[in-house]
Amino acid sequence: MPRDLGLLIHPGEPVSELVHTACRAEEAGYGSLWIADEKFFRDPWVVLTAVAAATTSARLGTGVTEPYARHPALIAAAMATLAELHPDRELVIGLGAGGPGFPPMGVVRRKPTKAIAEAVTILRGLLAGERVELEGEVVSFRGGSLNFASRSLPIYVAARAEGMLATAGAVADGVILGPYASREALEYAIGVADSKREGTRPKMVARVDICIAPTREAAREAVRTMVALPVWVSYPNLGYVDALGIRLPDELVQLIARREYGDIPRAGQLLPPEMIEHYSIAGTQEDVAERLRDIRPLVDELIVHPVAAEGGTVSDVADAVAPMWSSLNTAAKGGNA
Repeated sequence: MPRDLGLLIHPGEPVSELVHTACRAEEAGYGSLWIADEKFFRDPWVVLTAVAAATTSARLGTGVTEPYARHPALIAAAMATLAELHPDRELVIGLGAGGPGFPPMGVVRRKPTKAIAEAVTILRGLLAGERVELEGEVVSFRGGSLNFASRSLPIYVAARAEGMLATAGAVADGVILGPYASREALEYAIGVADSKREGTRPKMVARVDICIAPTREAAREAVRTMVALPVWVSYPNLGYVDALGIRLPDELVQLIARREYGDIPRAGQLLPPEMIEHYSIAGTQEDVAERLRDIRPLVDELIVHPVAAEGGTVSDVADAVAPMWSSLNTAAKGGNA
């Protein structure tokens, strides 16, 4: 099964429902299934274990976990355990700097580019069976190793800000470009991620909020909260917005500066139209198909985060995107024949 189409699954439903979603996605043609590490929902590794047992061939990964609340050594142990349980299954570690859920735990996200680079070093060493010695600026591991056999796994790093894009491009096997969704936005993000790489280029993966509705207006309305979320997470570093020449209304910036997670839906209502255009794909089936056709040549993989419009479901969106992407791949192969 091709790995270039993935589905991001938010663990907000009972595990039985999440497993059903995963099975349905695999049948629809999704080659990768990514379980989000969202505090304080279902544990991603428990869900991954359940999904691995119920599905047959899809690649499985965290979409994404982080090195602050979860030490990289514990991430390595969890993924190595899953790999031991399913030795023939393709697995991937999706890693990012995190954000939502940190304040209640007293976790501070500091020096995120350093934290990610250090976490990747620790993860790679431990999964390779090495004894790791790293005194990092954010994350350290002092002369330890896993106490059971493991195997190396690819590490994809989610990146949004310029510094994180450059870091991910330099250290990761894949760069998850989120929430970039337009050709212009992806060209910017890929250009930054490519700028520091030496040797083999990492996979470029677009992680996109997608909504399909009977009208363009209904779909765009549905994605507003999702587009506002990274604004809240990134504040005060809004370089990813500035890079595309977008100016956020003062009222929106002031609202985000309150640092109240419950303000995000209201912030979504204040977003300028360009934010919806560049950081989501939302519209009718025809609109979405056209946008996917536009970005397909730029990326190696697409991770779909389906967003339901009023009266619809995320499964409807996921089911609709899979044949669109498949047809684009078929057309691309035909053009290369």
